[in-house]
Amino acid sequence: MTRSILLSALAMSAACSEYNLPGSGLPPVEANPPEIATPVRTDSITQVTLPSVDVLFVIDNSCSMQDDQQSLRDNFPLFMEYFLGSGLDYHIGVVSTDMDANNQKGKLQDGGTPYLWIDAATPNPDQVFGDMALLGTMGSGIEAGIGAAYSAIEIHSTSGGFNDGFYREDARLDVVIISDEEDQTATSVITKAEFIQYLLDLKSDPSLVGFSSIVNIQPCCSIADGGSPGEKYLDVTNAVGGITWDIKDGAWDQLLQLLGIQAAGLKREFFLSELPVPGSIEVVVTDVDGTEYEFQEEVDWTYNATRNSVAFLEYLPPPLADVVVTYEALAAAESN
Repeated sequence: MTRSILLSALAMSAACSEYNLPGSGLPPVEANPPEIATPVRTDSITQVTLPSVDVLFVIDNSCSMQDDQQSLRDNFPLFMEYFLGSGLDYHIGVVSTDMDANNQKGKLQDGGTPYLWIDAATPNPDQVFGDMALLGTMGSGIEAGIGAAYSAIEIHSTSGGFNDGFYREDARLDVVIISDEEDQTATSVITKAEFIQYLLDLKSDPSLVGFSSIVNIQPCCSIADGGSPGEKYLDVTNAVGGITWDIKDGAWDQLLQLLGIQAAGLKREFFLSELPVPGSIEVVVTDVDGTEYEFQEEVDWTYNATRNSVAFLEYLPPPLADVVVTYEALAAAESN
């Protein structure tokens, strides 16, 4: 065998071998590199609360509302759970749907208490709100919730106005209408379309305004066009955003919890930064005191592939808690 043929044969042998030639001084070379571990991602998301929020309850005080006012009062502590001790700067006030009586017309109702609204410094807030919410049933039968809400914010909250100090431009605003009749606001005060645009333009970010309707949702034979008695209110909610609830439902405990969650800005759904490998997700919540809680998929939370998010089923992470989601990144796993 000639010298050139011998060198070629040795070179081919070395290229196919899992080790280097003896005496080369190099470490063995494996034909296939070791399998690369799929990177684990960790998304840490803080359960934030809005720094400040103004909540305006607009309550029907006509002759048919006694039971609903009482239910609102009885379940209000469930609403306040999301405010007390949260560090949130909140104002909570009440007006009626009566736009005829001079002492109402969008003016905050104190309910015989020393307060026009509740804030973090108000003692016994549940009791104070209860007194405010029990407006009685002697109010006007021409319910005008839209006009009352508009007047409360735009007219009476101006400097020196009756509600001065309640509404704040830098706070989120949540309006909650509670009525079993259709809105009958005079067009000379504001139309529905004007009110919708007013709310959408009220803040630099439209998401900082909510309008929830606790009204009659089902059509009623007394409405000539077949619509629901709360149709105008529902139209505002659909345009602005908020909670819709049938006032005949009766589940006031659930309703007040939902309203509290919305107003306080708390979230049940948390979005991931990357797509996860199915089945690899783990969820832990660390409370502000350092206590950790582990949660199980399908039992405590679910993963939504379309939204790439995990959502708690019943648990609501408290304000400023850290929601930590770890998972294998799908893109890295596929490249490996």
